[in-house]
Amino acid sequence: MGMDWLWRFAGRAAGPRDGQGLALETLDLTAAVPPVAEAPSAIMRRQRDAALKVLSAKVLGAHLANRHQISYPLTIDFRSMAEDERNFLLDAAAAAALSGGENETALAAACERLSRRGADEAALARLRTTVAGAPPSVNAIVERAQGMDRAAHAYAVSLIAAGSRAPAAQLYLTYLAARLGLSQEVVGSVNRRYRD
Repeated sequence: MGMDWLWRFAGRAAGPRDGQGLALETLDLTAAVPPVAEAPSAIMRRQRDAALKVLSAKVLGAHLANRHQISYPLTIDFRSMAEDERNFLLDAAAAAALSGGENETALAAACERLSRRGADEAALARLRTTVAGAPPSVNAIVERAQGMDRAAHAYAVSLIAAGSRAPAAQLYLTYLAARLGLSQEVVGSVNRRYRD
């Protein structure tokens, strides 16, 4: 009861209410603030768009350069192959090992390179037997490779077996790649991955 008189008096009193700033209301604050320039944001937007274009081009270029390694991981590991596939690839390796002419040191080097890819002694013995006998012709290799859908594998194993950069071996590999119908991108990818 004693406080009612205070509320009656304070309610009628003139002056600013809570949260009211009479001095600020009289000022024109909108005239004092300079307008925000639209140009910097437009410039920043263009710079961001240019940076995104450059980054997008780089990412796309890297993907296109490595798409065969990413989408078609060609791995040569004789330990994980089926017997039929392993025998076919050893026949292709035997033909490639003879591409530079019959040479015992070239055959030993081819066996060493193939053993690094998982070829065991039985596989290497088959390779030596095929080289000593009559290795299959390029026509037979191409027919079997396309029938088994292993054209790139046949080229990779031939590259591993040929190994040297001798002109005859290079001509054989170029001819084999053309007969297998491999694109330049696939040949380049295999060469980067398996050339010694």
